[in-house]
Amino acid sequence: MRYIAHVHSTDGKIQEVKTHLLEARGLAENWGKDIGLMHVCGVAGLLHDIGKLSDEFQTYIRKATSGEHVRRGEVDHATAGGRLLFEQLKGNRGQLLAEMVANAILSHHGNLQDYYLEEESPFLQRVERKELPSYKMCRERFFQVVIDEQEFNRYVERAVDELYSWILRDGGSTARVSLATKYIFSILLDADRTNTREFEQGITTMTTQVDFEELKRRLETHLSTFSQQTEITPINRLRQEMSDACRVFANQPSGVYTLSIPTGGGKTLASLRYALHHATTYQKKRIIYVVPFTTIIEQNARVARDVLGTDMILEHHSNVVEIEDASDDVMDIQAKLHLAKDNWDAPIIFTTMVQYLNTFYAKGNRNTRRLHHLSEAIIIFDEVQKVPLKCISLFNESVKFLKDSLESSVVLCTATQPALEFVKYQLHQDGEMIDALPQVMEAFRRTDLEVVEGEMDTARLAEVVTRQVEEKNSVLVILNTKSVVKKLYETLRQQHPDEEVIHLSTAMCAAHRMDILRTINQRLEQGERIICISTQLIEAGVDVSFACVIRSLAGLDSIAQAAGRCNRHGEVARQTVYLVDHIEENLKHLPEIARGKEIVRAILIDFLRDEQSYEGNLLGTVAMTRYFQELYDASEVELDFPIRGTTLTLAPMLFKPRKVPELILSSRHRTVANHFKVIEDMTETVLVPYGEEGKRLIASLNGQADWEDLRKWLKQAQQYSINLHAHERKKLEATQGLNVILDGTVLVLSERAYDDHYGLNLEQDSLLEDLMM
Repeated sequence: MRYIAHVHSTDGKIQEVKTHLLEARGLAENWGKDIGLMHVCGVAGLLHDIGKLSDEFQTYIRKATSGEHVRRGEVDHATAGGRLLFEQLKGNRGQLLAEMVANAILSHHGNLQDYYLEEESPFLQRVERKELPSYKMCRERFFQVVIDEQEFNRYVERAVDELYSWILRDGGSTARVSLATKYIFSILLDADRTNTREFEQGITTMTTQVDFEELKRRLETHLSTFSQQTEITPINRLRQEMSDACRVFANQPSGVYTLSIPTGGGKTLASLRYALHHATTYQKKRIIYVVPFTTIIEQNARVARDVLGTDMILEHHSNVVEIEDASDDVMDIQAKLHLAKDNWDAPIIFTTMVQYLNTFYAKGNRNTRRLHHLSEAIIIFDEVQKVPLKCISLFNESVKFLKDSLESSVVLCTATQPALEFVKYQLHQDGEMIDALPQVMEAFRRTDLEVVEGEMDTARLAEVVTRQVEEKNSVLVILNTKSVVKKLYETLRQQHPDEEVIHLSTAMCAAHRMDILRTINQRLEQGERIICISTQLIEAGVDVSFACVIRSLAGLDSIAQAAGRCNRHGEVARQTVYLVDHIEENLKHLPEIARGKEIVRAILIDFLRDEQSYEGNLLGTVAMTRYFQELYDASEVELDFPIRGTTLTLAPMLFKPRKVPELILSSRHRTVANHFKVIEDMTETVLVPYGEEGKRLIASLNGQADWEDLRKWLKQAQQYSINLHAHERKKLEATQGLNVILDGTVLVLSERAYDDHYGLNLEQDSLLEDLMM
């Protein structure tokens, strides 16, 4: 009898269970050997689908492929492999391996099980106690059809030895083992999905190879040419020194390092220079940039493409299609989207902090599948101070895992280093790339802070802006909430009808924001008058230089980043950044900003009393360290990711050991995944019909397409998407402002609900406004 694993959706071709298991093992072994877990991951690949050897599954898949109605996933084919391993190793030296790998196997169409939950163990309930009538049949057929039992036992014993060697190498902390379980799970997911996709497409996936030596040569050529053609100003000389320091530091071994180049110091190219030299010296596999906002992905990726002359750069903003789980036995649109290659197998990747954290902690296999590609990599966290407070503990443990277990190098890159070593789950750095940092920061200093006294409402702020733009020609105003940004924008548009007043908001898709930023830079370069009103999205890494910046009071790191958008290239010796206290801002739902604002008030009082305090620089390392220490002290419980409405936090569920009867491990993986969400109350991603390209992509996705076209268009669509809050989606649905495509898997905004000035337009009056202009 031929035991079917998958059936080709077009020609009915069969992939046998034995073939799928052995090929998945091969993929898992290849990825697992990167960190010394070749056989551990191989066991997972070998066992994950043995439940498909049951008569029940064979009947199910034959019915499904013949057109009979079946309930997708009605036959459990994931538990049998986990049960076989756990049954064989429980109570002996191999139990730790059994707990880690069995959990991955029985969870490979969902999320990892909790090892404990209150008074019971969901893991044991599934792996030992769930009724599985066909288990004995699957076990017998596995040893008859797939692998000899003695050969299997020898293979498992090698995996047990391998795991203990790996644990003893750096110490088997609870956090390390917990994240290693997720890593094994990631490899199994990718091996299973990749092999299934290869069968469906009739291809063999080739890992994208890149010659980092050649890319390094191109970068050095660019830097040499640029330095010859560029005017040697003090700022440019300092940038060159920072870049040279990064090149030299690349010879240091793998570790967690800080790169504290001041704002405007050329961090993007300097860190890329470090990464390329370090990659060639230590044979790293990929370079991953992690940025706080989607705003700067395109900008940084474009810089890298222009300099390196390669298109082997992946931009991953968000998941346009969110699929929790999909059976891969019979290929429909859901299954195809589920299996589409989206696993970060690229040499250079630009992604967001949200997507990075999701790979470790969020639910959804598409997130976890990417995790193993963080091994033997160089990971640069740009503007690392923007890690959300509630994610600090989880972030710190993930970075330690990157260094200690995945043999990756980590760069914490920002002008405003957070004090990550002063929290409960500490992250100690191995060194700073830049020598004599206080002197360097003073040399880069191009602004002074001035507090505007008195209460500030929109009307008075508009007057301040008007005076400043008449004097300095270009003004950037950064406020804390979208509502006051919009109100000030509308006020200034009325008062300055013949001048360029620009609005920036996260309600705009990335392509829209990039068009606006191009307009801003063109006007700044030509010396034309311009006023820009923005939320804090413009602060992190956006390369603009205004003559005047006005910032609403917020955290000291935000103020420093805002100052970096003023006199960025040293056009004059010093410019003033004005701080205002906007009374119309409602920070009720922005507790981090409110807390940071109060700490800054106290620091300002100290500084106004004695201007030599903090070494005379409110944005220097002394003031910044005090700010972050006080921020973390005031947020101690919040750093562990509290579950709303309870007294529980997520970090201890993964990293604090607990005694569980019959088990070694105690991590609550599923509970963490169910509650982990970097951005609260955010619902699905929605595509927007911005410009001709946005409309073309939506039309293409709504038509017939093969896998590769679908994947390509979904990648491109990231730049034409925004995120909707639940109340926004509800309002749009009530007014027919949303459509669906791809069998209901992708949301699309109507043209009436997207505006050239504001982005998302819940009133859906964009066409009327356009006609009136």
